[in-house]
Amino acid sequence: MSEKGGLSLYGMGRFPVTLYKEQWLRILSSAPEIEAFIRENDSKLKTKE
Repeated sequence: MSEKGGLSLYGMGRFPVTLYKEQWLRILSSAPEIEAFIRENDSKLKTKE
């Protein structure tokens, strides 16, 4: 957690992703739609190893 109250996620890329509480909650509430999109587009999406 940053001094300004943001929550950072490390390990997803070169730099951490820092968002505020309402942004994280918005993403988390969209999880079912995101998962459905990934399933529907699985053949077009790449994985990073």
